[in-house]
Amino acid sequence: MDESKDMNAGKDPEGTSRRGFSLEVVGEITLLAIVGSLFVYMFIESFSWPEGSALMPRIAIGLGTPFWIARLIVLIRSTRETSSEMIMDLGFRTGEDPGAERMRFARICFYILGLYAAIWLVGFHIAIPLGVFFYVLVYGRAGWIWSTVLGLIFLALIVLVYDRFLNATWHDPPLLRLFWG
Repeated sequence: MDESKDMNAGKDPEGTSRRGFSLEVVGEITLLAIVGSLFVYMFIESFSWPEGSALMPRIAIGLGTPFWIARLIVLIRSTRETSSEMIMDLGFRTGEDPGAERMRFARICFYILGLYAAIWLVGFHIAIPLGVFFYVLVYGRAGWIWSTVLGLIFLALIVLVYDRFLNATWHDPPLLRLFWG
């Protein structure tokens, strides 16, 4: 039996082990801890809000928690295995091209920051549909028609569910306030 094959089992091409807690796993655990903490904070804080406003964070927490738990389970399992299954597109593990992985992670972070800035500046009704349109068009490479359809579906979701059904209150976007007083 060839001993060099046994010595390299479970190692990537650079010879480092793929098991255990790498900096990537620690970074992902840190992000999961931040998101989990925000869920707990939003849930507790929502009890001091008016009933209509408190429903929105509770729905977001209710929808986000199963995904958070699923990601945590996959992350814990991946530290025991050499498999790098990802259910989210935000994984930290580097593959064949670490530079491309870093660039992908930076694009995702800038997209999220841009979406938050757009929500603050122009509001949910404009930023979310345009953000979905942009994401599906650029990252999903879906084409103009499908990107437009999905953006309009999200606009309909905001208007019909949040505005009409839940009577959600929205912040006053400063850019729209500048133009429409």
